[in-house]
Amino acid sequence: MLDRVTIDQLGLRPKLILAFALVAVLVGVTGAVGYTAVGSVDEEAHLIAEDGVKIDASSEMVVAIERQRNAVQSAQLGEAGAQQQFDDASALYTEHAERLRERELTAEQTERFETLQSQHREYSQLGAEFFEAKSAGNDDLAAQKSARMEELRVGMEEEAHLIAESAQQDLTAQVALADTTTQSAQMEVIGLTIGAFVFAIVIGLFVARRITKPITQLTEAAVAANNGDLTTEIDDHVEDDEIGQMVTAIKAMQRKLRAVFSDLDTVSRNLETGDFHQDINTEFPGQYGEIMRHLDSGTTQLTTSFGEIQNASNSLRTGDLEQTIESDKPGQYGAVLDDLEAGTDTLSDAFSQIATASDGLKTGQLGRRFETDYPGVYGSVLRDLEAGIDQLSNSVGTIQDVADEVASSSDLIAESTEEIEQASQQVAGSVEEISHGADTQSENLGQVAGEMNDVSATIEEIASSADQVASTAETAVERSETGQEYAAEATEEISAIEAQADDAVGQVKTLDEKMEEIGDIVDLITGIAEQTNILALNASIEAARAGAAGDGFAVVADEIKGLAQQVSDATTDIENRIAMVQSTAGDTVEGIEAMRNRVERGSETIEDTIEMFDEIATAVDDAEAGIQEISEATEDQAASSEEVVAMVDDVSSVSQQTAAEASDVSAATQEQTASVSEVSTNVQQLSAIAATLDDNVSEFETRS
Repeated sequence: MLDRVTIDQLGLRPKLILAFALVAVLVGVTGAVGYTAVGSVDEEAHLIAEDGVKIDASSEMVVAIERQRNAVQSAQLGEAGAQQQFDDASALYTEHAERLRERELTAEQTERFETLQSQHREYSQLGAEFFEAKSAGNDDLAAQKSARMEELRVGMEEEAHLIAESAQQDLTAQVALADTTTQSAQMEVIGLTIGAFVFAIVIGLFVARRITKPITQLTEAAVAANNGDLTTEIDDHVEDDEIGQMVTAIKAMQRKLRAVFSDLDTVSRNLETGDFHQDINTEFPGQYGEIMRHLDSGTTQLTTSFGEIQNASNSLRTGDLEQTIESDKPGQYGAVLDDLEAGTDTLSDAFSQIATASDGLKTGQLGRRFETDYPGVYGSVLRDLEAGIDQLSNSVGTIQDVADEVASSSDLIAESTEEIEQASQQVAGSVEEISHGADTQSENLGQVAGEMNDVSATIEEIASSADQVASTAETAVERSETGQEYAAEATEEISAIEAQADDAVGQVKTLDEKMEEIGDIVDLITGIAEQTNILALNASIEAARAGAAGDGFAVVADEIKGLAQQVSDATTDIENRIAMVQSTAGDTVEGIEAMRNRVERGSETIEDTIEMFDEIATAVDDAEAGIQEISEATEDQAASSEEVVAMVDDVSSVSQQTAAEASDVSAATQEQTASVSEVSTNVQQLSAIAATLDDNVSEFETRS
């Protein structure tokens, strides 16, 4: 319903001002009605207060009349001060009569008030006459006056009650009227308040729906656009105010952004896939159109540049280095194409130089020169190629020289090998004769070898006995060292036992001393406790004798009893400490037992040591017997071994020299003959290779 209400003639600011003005008018009307109602209730309250004063004054007048009556009765009874009481009551009546006269009375109330005043004046006159007669002792006259006064009193009280009843009726009417006025004012204020509240809610809802809803949608659209989502829908605004214009503008901006980003997405996807042929819509207003035109121009330049690069790469792939690249492009495109063109030119020149060098290598013309002054890898490759050709040229020149020298030397070597071969044959005959003599000497040495075998057996027995002796001696040494270690351990154990025993004795003595001291302290504490109990008992007895005056002693007795209890606790603590000391003594006894065990282990160690020294003595005896046997065997063999050794040394020396020389000469002769044959063959092959190499190298033209 609110959405169908439109105010197209006003903008957003006048609408807000109008809404607040209407709310202010409702508040003002509510305040005016409330103020009027409060005025009416205040007026009624004043009237009610007037009626209350009338009622109070009438009641006080009745009280004053009753006091005057009481004063007359007191005078009749002969009480003193009755006339004064009468005058005081008359003054009170006059005071409240004046209060009632000052109020706004109705016609009926005024008539009754005047009647009451007239009667009271007569009543006051009769009262004066009554008190005069009473003073004069004229009781009859006083009685007459009193009777008349009683008649007037009844009339006055009746008039005063009628005035009060009239005022009460007016008061009840005014209260009812005030209640009616209040209820009416309350209903009016409540009605206006509810109306203002409802109207304010309606205005608030109207303003909220006209402002917050489109603002919320615009906020959601802005947040979504910030997150890259341009699909948020915005409802049309019913009014053509600032919000409506903003909604229209943002919807139009969304449509343009969707179109722009759609083209950008297509272009980016095509760039990703390598497809640069894309039609871009540049018919957009303002900055959008300018950006899209720049993008379209950029894609065109990129397509053209990649076309040039593709043509250049195709030419490089097919080996066509003579190609022209169009590099007249703006910015980085032109710089890249210029660099590409310069690179292809450099590559073409470098390959031209390489072609020159390869053609020279193919024809054997190593003396050709080519340009190597090129940047980067091109120059490095060309310089390496030139250096390689230089090395190849030098090597070919060296090979040519060596081939000439080998060809000339191979003839001389061939002649020398023939002479060496003849000399080798003569040496072979001499070596055969020497070999026959060596065989004869070998037979003689066989006999000598038999005797040497016997000697060798004897010597082996001697060596065996010597080994046994050495082993026995080694065992004796090891066991003696072990015995020394055991003895050292036993000494250490005994020292430790002695130290432990000394410590244990010291601890036991200390414990004995402490036990004696603790016994003395316990005796002392026991005596103190007994004395304390006696003092506490005496204090209690003295306090009982002294009665109330002995309360102080009783307190002292209590304190002494407390001290006795503390002493008892201390005694218990000391007993606990004695138990701890006894426990320490037990630990000491255990330590002494441990020391005894260590003494026993030390004794066992010493026994083991003694046994080990016995074994060492036995081993030493065995060693001495073996040594004696070895000595006897060596004495028997000494004479014969000396003679055999001398004979064997002489014969062995001659035979060994002869056999060695024969073997060496025979081997040398055979090797020399084989080497001569092999050298002859190699010389012939070398001569053939040198001839072939000279023929091949002579075709190259080396650098001078």
